Parts: sequence; structure tokens; C-alpha cells
Amino acid sequence: MKVSQNWLRNLVEITSTPEDLSEKLSIGGFEVESLEDCSENVNGVVLGKVLSVLKHEGSDKLSICQVDIGTSKKLQIICGARNIKPNIYVYVATVGAKLNAVDLTIKRSEIRGVMSEGMICSLQELGLEDSSEGIEIIDEDLALKHELGAPGSDLLQLNDFIYDLAITANRPDGMSVMGIAREISALLESTLSFPEINHKYNKRLLKSIKLCPEAITSNCVYTISCIDGVNGDKLSPKWLKDRIEKSGIKSINLLVDLTNYILLEQGQPLHAFDKEKLSNLIGKAVSPQDFSVRKANDNESLVCLDGKKYELNENITVVTCCDKPVAIAGVIGGLETSVTNTTSSIYLEGAVFNPVTIRKSSKEVGIRTESSSRYEKGISSKNTISAVTRAINLLEEYFSINLPIINTSNLINNEDIFIKLRRNRIHKILGPLIIDDQFEKRNLSDTEIVGKLTLIGCTLKSKEYGWDVAVIPNRSQDLTREIDLIEEIARLIGYDKFDLNLPSPIKPGKLSSEQLALRKVKNGFTENGFNEVLSYSLVPEDKETLIKISNPLLLETSCLRDNIWKEHLEIVNRNIKAGQTSCYIFEIGNVFHKNTEFIQEEVLNGAIYGNKKFGKWVSSGKDNDLNYYQARGKLKEALSCFNIKIDDKPTDSIDYLHPGRTAKLIIEGKNAGYFGEIHPKLLLEKKSLKKVYLFNINVDQIIEASTRKNKWIPVFKQYPIVPKMERDINFVFSKKFLISEITSQIRKTGKNLLEDVYLIDVFEDIKLGDDHISYTFRLSYRDKDKTLLDSDITSIHSNIISKIEKCFNTKLRN
Repeated sequence: MKVSQNWLRNLVEITSTPEDLSEKLSIGGFEVESLEDCSENVNGVVLGKVLSVLKHEGSDKLSICQVDIGTSKKLQIICGARNIKPNIYVYVATVGAKLNAVDLTIKRSEIRGVMSEGMICSLQELGLEDSSEGIEIIDEDLALKHELGAPGSDLLQLNDFIYDLAITANRPDGMSVMGIAREISALLESTLSFPEINHKYNKRLLKSIKLCPEAITSNCVYTISCIDGVNGDKLSPKWLKDRIEKSGIKSINLLVDLTNYILLEQGQPLHAFDKEKLSNLIGKAVSPQDFSVRKANDNESLVCLDGKKYELNENITVVTCCDKPVAIAGVIGGLETSVTNTTSSIYLEGAVFNPVTIRKSSKEVGIRTESSSRYEKGISSKNTISAVTRAINLLEEYFSINLPIINTSNLINNEDIFIKLRRNRIHKILGPLIIDDQFEKRNLSDTEIVGKLTLIGCTLKSKEYGWDVAVIPNRSQDLTREIDLIEEIARLIGYDKFDLNLPSPIKPGKLSSEQLALRKVKNGFTENGFNEVLSYSLVPEDKETLIKISNPLLLETSCLRDNIWKEHLEIVNRNIKAGQTSCYIFEIGNVFHKNTEFIQEEVLNGAIYGNKKFGKWVSSGKDNDLNYYQARGKLKEALSCFNIKIDDKPTDSIDYLHPGRTAKLIIEGKNAGYFGEIHPKLLLEKKSLKKVYLFNINVDQIIEASTRKNKWIPVFKQYPIVPKMERDINFVFSKKFLISEITSQIRKTGKNLLEDVYLIDVFEDIKLGDDHISYTFRLSYRDKDKTLLDSDITSIHSNIISKIEKCFNTKLRN
């Protein structure tokens, strides 16, 4: 929102510098993104009078001019403009002036043998017009009001500053100059002088008008007024043109400019339709009852004021005349019924639409206008009749119009709605004030509370508990509760004026065991050469099982993902295409499923491709891929920071993983995830460019297992002081038995003296058969109190062999 300081000065007394005011506005909640000095481009430009003009002997186009700028010495200036002549008043750029519009710094220079001591300027060179045919000749009546040498900014009325404000969604009042003026009045505690509105026009209730209930809700309004006797050929006066152009709106003609002026001043968008064009469109004389608001049909289109043709649909709300679209409601008007220089009668529309419908319409057509941005933030319907009345008051000043009737869809109830504001609640939330330069503290007085709320336009009724507060309409969107009023009091007084109210005693925060475990996971992976990635949780709808979101921005982001591995595979493929020989990635993220209800699951997902080596001399320069066991070892290393056991159980149930090189990961007897090689069919289909290993583990299960008291807190264990005794055993097993099953059975049988058991050799041979394999295990025995003898372990060792032979239908090999 851009606003001129000169315009603000007409509405509120400003007693501070532009820089100080910018700081106060920013601290108060209206951030000033930039402050523009309008006179910056004409610094060093003064009023001058051309005394004489002589032809330059060395040029047919140049003239030698003697110019008086109010100094004792007359300036000699070389000028090439065709319209230069004696006894005219001009803008003179003196030596040292910088003309930013043409990137020129004026210097004393010699032109074809004649000295030139300045430059006579056109409005283009001053940056005030896009093009000029010659120098600017100043009106003599205007020039005589100033002395020669007066700054050009005085004549051009450029002694002004433009504030560019960033208005937040909760402060729609900041989208009007009056709202900003009221804010300045509250911050500076200065007086307001708003324009008077003459409410002399009759109002009539439109009973038969058809209005879309979604667009015009109970707290909205639609008004339409017929105004005859206007002239579309009339241009705006200079003050009006200056104000709207400094606010970033191009001046067109007086009718259009007045609607834009009300939009800026009051914050209420208005739109003017050409009455004659409406009649030509519908084939009869127009009446207020012909207007309606509805949802557009899929086969309709509308050419709008920007000259573009928009295809309409049911998500777009339109204003119609006899059911023919004439505007996209709250966004942009139609070109066919727009005001032009031939307009003599208009229908003036003023409305408040539901912000949701305007946002939908604006999104569908892909444009955001000054009107739509205000409707989206929300404006009060209590101001609409006043804004329309103000517009008609201004039209009466410049045209001989009839006294129109304001036709309205409903008569807005202007009764105040009061908010209960308790004195003790203010003191409890804000605490005491700190008196300047003193150590005294006190609560806010009633006078201070009433004074601050009165500055923002509130009306207060004294009660025993405090006050009943009525809020002005343009603040009714953000001041709805008691806490909002308390916050407003604190904002206007200054948060830094209140005493600190820290909790006592202050307890330092700390991470929970679960949070620490999650950090350990991430550190474990990064320390082992993995890179953490973050993928988008919104995906396109490619299958029915995905959960759809109700308000997607794009079709490509319309559903919640049910896996992460697809995105990780894409990341690996991109790395391969970029020439990378390895890619180790992991991510902790959420996936979403739906059964009878929606399920959100946090998972640790990742991918392993290639072999990370510091040098290629070991493999003679060949890129050797990791085999299954090496890749699984990488995952084991990354999770070695946890004192938990993860068992692997072969599976062929995962359709995108290799059926013979995939395992379910079992934690504490529960299925926690998987690890496996990518399925060969994905390699053939080029969905995976190389052999990749994928893994997926449920985060809750790994965190729960690792944070159990006996796992999380290290317990000191006495180092053994006696030697252990080792025995190797070798069996031929059926391949259907898992190593984990065999070692588990050995541990159970020898649990008294058996300290450890691990696999030391695997042997396959045709003689053993295709379905059999030889495993050799090493068993370690130890007694904590004495050195074992062979006789001490013979019985246990024999029991283990017998149990293995019985359970797995095998025999001990010699």
C-alpha cells in the first residue's frame, strides 16, 4: 500500500519527520518497506526565465540562451529544443544537479566552442513523463507566484514523501488512507480531520435481486446506484490525479479515478458500469433489479478491462445484468460495459463479498487486483453505504447529476457490538509499567486505557468491572475479543514500557530421550557418509489409495505421499546422470495411509548406491558396486550408536525389491521395516539406472527400543579376569533355516556358561545338495569366578549339539 504524506497531512496532524514516522509505523505493525522522496529527481532544478535566444553559429539546431535564475549572474545555456523562445519560464538544472531519469550529472561544459552552464529540462528528463516533444514551458501565472531560482519541487508539488507499507492479513484497515491516518493519529496522539460525508440520498431495499448466498452472506451487502449527467471525457483535477498516481494507480478519467480514489481513501472497492452499454448488451433499459451475483457457468467467457478473455467456471463468481456476465465479482470489470470518454450515465456498484469466493475467483483467473486484495483481507459492510455516499458527493462537485437512490440488498444494522474489557484482566496480562528514570512501578490508569482505545476510534462505556467497548467498523475484523483490545493497548503504549514478567524459578529446558535418540540417528548416518535429504510430502494423484487434500494449489501436489522410496530413487538417478559414482542418502519423514481412518507414520527411509572410496587404485580404477551384505553393513554401521539388535528375515512380498535379496527388519520381535536391492524389472524399465539398495524403518519402533532403560543408560560391566574357552561346531543345514534361528537356539541351550556365539564360516558344495549349506559356529564359554576345564563344559556343549541336531534335523560334521 503506497500513500502520499501530503494526502495524509490533509487527514491527520503529522508532527514528526518522515524517517521517525516510518520507524513508529513499523514498530506499530505497519512495516514501511520503503520511503521515497518525490523531490529527489529534481534536486538542483530551479525556476528560470529565458531572457534571450540566439542561434548557435556552429549548429543549425542549437541555440544560445541567457537565463535568469534569480542570481546576480545570468546563466548561458546551450539548448536544442525547438520550442525554446525568449520570455518564457522554464525548469533549469544547475551545475551539479543529477537527473536520474536520464542518468546525467550536469557539468559546466563547452558545446561547439560555446560554454554551457546548465540545462533547460523537459518533463521527460525530470522523470515525470514517458516522453516529451520539447522543454517544459511553465504557465506564467504559476511562475509569477514564485521567485526566480525557487526549487522546481515547489512548482511541481514534489515536496512529498511516499510510504510503501506492508499490510498484514489481520489489519485490513491499513488498506485505506483513512485507516493509516487513524493509526498515525494513535501513534502520535494527534488530531484527525476526516472529510465530511453528506448522507442526503435515499436508500431503497432491493427485494427481488438474485444474489449467490455463498458470495453475499448475512454480513455482506450489494448496492447499485444509477447516476445520470456525468461526462466520461472529463479528466481528473490535478490534486486527485496526484494522489492516486502516487499510490501506484494510473489516472484514466474523472469517473474511473473517483472510484479508485474511494478505494484508496475509504478502503471500499467501487465499480462503474456504462449505463448505455448495459442497455445495448441486454436489449432493453436497465434497472437495478436486472443486476445479480451468481456462480459462472463452465461454457461462459468474459473479456475484462485488461483486454484479456477469461474462460469462466463454477469456481468464479460473476456480477450479471439480465444473467449476462459483466464483471468478475470483486476482481475485475468487463470491457464491454466499461466507462469510456463517451459515457454519460453510470451504474455505480459498491459491495462487500465473502473473502473466500473472491480468493477462489482471483486464483482461478490468475490475477490479483487492488480490489481483490482488499476483499480477500476482509472489509466491513458497515462502511459500504458511507463509501458510496462519499463517491456521489464527489461526483456532485464536478458534474450536474441527479440525486440518485442507493439500492441495497440489505439495510446494515449499525448497532454497536460491545466487547467486555476487564480492568483486572488488563493488569494481570500486561503487568506494571516502569516509570521513566525511576524504580517505581505501577499499573495502567483508567485514563491511559480509555485514551489509547479512544485514539483508535473505540467507544467505551464505564462498568464496575471495567468497560464495554464498541469497535469502529474498519477494525471489526481484527478486534473481536477482550485479548485483542489488551494487545492493542500494549502496542500503542509500547511493549518496552512494561516490566519483565519471567517465570520463577526459571528451569532450563532439555531434550527428551526420544529427541536425543532422533539426533543420534541423524548423526550416526552422517558420520557414516550419508547425506540427509528432505523431499516434498505432497504428490500427484497416481492411485486411488492416496489421501487427497481438500485445497491443493496444483494437481502435482494434490495428495499426501504413502512412500518416500520413489523420491529417493529419483534423487539417486539424478546423481547418476550427473556422473556421481556413489550416493548414500537418508530421510526421516512422514508417510500417510488410509484404512478405516487416516494414519500418519514417521519413517527412516534411505537409499545406497555405489562404493565410496578415497582412491581407485585399490580396484584398478573399476567402480565395483556393493553386494547385498556390504550394503546391509552400511546400514548396520549407521545404527551402531544404538544398543539394539535388528534381525533380518528374508521376504519376497515387496514388489519393488529383489525377491531373493530383500529382508524384513525385526526389532524386539516386531516387523519394523525392510532392507533390499531394487527389483530387476525397475532396472529394465529404466526407473532405476543402477543397482540401488533401499531401506525403511519405523522411527517409533527404533526410538522405543533404543530408549528403554536397560538400553539407553550405560551400565558398567566388570571386565573378565579369567580366560574363556572356545569350541567350534559344524553342521549341514537346510537353507530354509535362518542363522538367527540357529544362534538363538544355541544361546537358549547354553545360557549358563555360554558367553557368545557367532558364525565363522559358510560352505556350499554340490556334494551337500542344492538345498543344503554348511555353517561353522564358534562358541565361547566363560565362568566369571574360575578358569573352566573341559569337564565343566562337556555336558553343556553336548546338550547344544543334541538340541541343534533335533531341532534342525541335522548331524554334527567331523
